[in-house]
Amino acid sequence: MNNIWYIYGAGGYGIETLDILLENKKNFKGCFLVDDKNVNSINDTQVVSFDPELEGFVTIAIGEPATRMQILEKLKSSKLKVRSLISRHAFVSKFAKIGDGCIIAPMCSIQSTALINNNVAVNTAAILGHDVVIEESSVISSQVNLGGGVNIGRESYIGMGALIREGVKIGRNVIIGMGSVVHQDIPDGVIAMGNPARPLKKNIDKKVFG
Repeated sequence: MNNIWYIYGAGGYGIETLDILLENKKNFKGCFLVDDKNVNSINDTQVVSFDPELEGFVTIAIGEPATRMQILEKLKSSKLKVRSLISRHAFVSKFAKIGDGCIIAPMCSIQSTALINNNVAVNTAAILGHDVVIEESSVISSQVNLGGGVNIGRESYIGMGALIREGVKIGRNVIIGMGSVVHQDIPDGVIAMGNPARPLKKNIDKKVFG
């Protein structure tokens, strides 16, 4: 294995994730950002285009759940090995389980027996209570608070500062708007927001950002 680390995504989330990699002082020979746009370097780090022949470790740093899933599928036919990055300034219970390819940002709190599945991104200062389950390729934004036993379905996005009551289930391909307060279960494939949060429309485009 070529001991190189790649951050897939050279946008804002990519450079935040690069900081996590560099602060962890992992044993790697070098690191690169991966982006198919014509960018030479960002924050003293070279940007390269994706190539299935690249070898090393890779973490996906994209904030769109559907795009995270697409990239994960693409990586399955490459030589890159998906790995997680967990900030040294996050608390993760030794009884929590973190899958492959996850990002756990600084000041996050992941409590006992929480289960974070593959390719999940948990942003700065999010709180995940005991027995929380986050399914594959979902994104938990900064300062989100998930009560104990909350279940977040696959490829869902929880906006900044959202509060979700203990035991609530959020379906697959759901967007919860920032600052929302969720008291009841939310079905698959909808955009929900407000206090209390209610489904407003179908999540047809599966796009969070524009």
